[in-house]
Amino acid sequence: MRYELYYWPTIQGRGEFVRLALEEAGVDYVDVARQRGKRGVPAMMKFIDGTRIARPPFAPPFLRAGKLLIGQTANILLYLGGRLGLAPRDEAGRLWVHQLQLTITDLVVLIHDTHHPITGYLYYEEQRAAAKLATKYFWRYRLPKFLHYFERVLDKSGGPYVLGRKLCYVDLSLSRSSRGCATPSPSE
Repeated sequence: MRYELYYWPTIQGRGEFVRLALEEAGVDYVDVARQRGKRGVPAMMKFIDGTRIARPPFAPPFLRAGKLLIGQTANILLYLGGRLGLAPRDEAGRLWVHQLQLTITDLVVLIHDTHHPITGYLYYEEQRAAAKLATKYFWRYRLPKFLHYFERVLDKSGGPYVLGRKLCYVDLSLSRSSRGCATPSPSE
C-alpha cells in the first residue's frame, strides 16, 4: 500500500514524527503537500475544508491509508507502529508506546508555548517578553522533569531503546524532539 502523508511543506513540526517512521520502515509513501500545483497544498486543503469528507481531519498531519483517513500525530503512529514493525505486537506494549508518544506530544506543546506563550496568532516578536519568561520556567522546571522521566524509561528498558533492544517509533520521536528543541536559552 502506498501511504499519503499530508502536512505543511515548509515546516517540519508534528509531521516530521510521521515522516521519520515512514522513512525508517522504508515504505512507499508520498508527501502530498510537497508536490507542485494542485496536487500539493490545494489537495491537502480539500480534505480539511471539504464538505464531502465524512470524517474530516481538524488539521495536518493526517495520513491516508487506503480508505482510512487518520489524523493526529500520535494516532497516526499508533496505526503505523504495528504495521511497520515499529511497535510491539501485544496490546499492552502498543498502549505503552502510545502513552510515551502522547507524553512527547505534551512536551512538544510546551516547547511551542515558549515561543508563543500568549497566543499562536501573534508573532514571537510581539510576545518576546512573555516568551522569555515562559522559556525561563520551561528550562528550569518542565524540561528537566520530562528528560528525567525518559531517562528512567530508558534505564528500565535494559537496552538502548525504550523497548530495550528493539527500535520503535517513540525512539525516532525522542531523537527528533531532542534535535528539534530549538527553544531559546533563558539568557537570550
